[in-house]
Amino acid sequence: MTVVSEIRSNIRETPELTEHAVAVLGHSMHYIEAGRGEPVVFLHGMGGEGARWMPTIKAVARERRAIAPDQIGFGQSDKPLTCYHSGVFAGFVAGFMREIAVPRATFIAQSMGAAVALQLAVHHPEMVERLILANGVYRTASDPPPPTPNWHARQIANAGTLQESREYLEKVYYNRSLVTDELVERNLILRLRSAYTIESMQTANARGLGTLAEEEVRSIKAPTLLVWGMNDPLSPLAIADKLHSVIKGSKKILIDQAGHFPFLEHPEKFNQVVMDFLRS
Repeated sequence: MTVVSEIRSNIRETPELTEHAVAVLGHSMHYIEAGRGEPVVFLHGMGGEGARWMPTIKAVARERRAIAPDQIGFGQSDKPLTCYHSGVFAGFVAGFMREIAVPRATFIAQSMGAAVALQLAVHHPEMVERLILANGVYRTASDPPPPTPNWHARQIANAGTLQESREYLEKVYYNRSLVTDELVERNLILRLRSAYTIESMQTANARGLGTLAEEEVRSIKAPTLLVWGMNDPLSPLAIADKLHSVIKGSKKILIDQAGHFPFLEHPEKFNQVVMDFLRS
């Protein structure tokens, strides 16, 4: 059973949901989409897939065209043996947009996906209508190198076992009752599919690859909304504060009792904030 058929079996009210694949730089990128109108592209985080955004895809698709790719190296997209960092992902997303004939879009992005969206806003500003960033990862070229790796944290992020998958999810979800056996297994499956990609990203991050200079981020002109789960040990509020200070005119909204996935822990609140911003 495909991801979309699994989703359709649970979400009967989204009959327009379709899935596709397109070749970008000689590699297949899988994506799902729903709705019509102004395009909104969803960028998932490390180890994720486009379908992770389903609660917000449903809300956006009622008024706009929602497009959620599995980023290269993840989900059902191809996984070339390259050194992955946010610049690589941004290059593939830019190619993806050209292939599906979407020259410009609003981007809704979380975690690693937010770093990719920032790369696009800096290097391909003509493609970015607006930015909505949730609990993003943000490092500049001037930041000090990361300290000695926390090998345990790195291992549970890689999640090679069900126990490691559960420990990771209980770390990033504020409401641990949402960490069901089904979620733990699904997370492990996705992590195993993208094991090389994640390990490669961790190596690239340690080398400082894929960073942006603060001056580059300050150059972003796209209207930007920051929506942050307040209880996130991976992307703490300090990152939201820093982005808010360097992206001129950005708006910041905090969601209490939410961790790394505010759009999954509080979907109604998150979706309302997003739709208000899109309509403004």
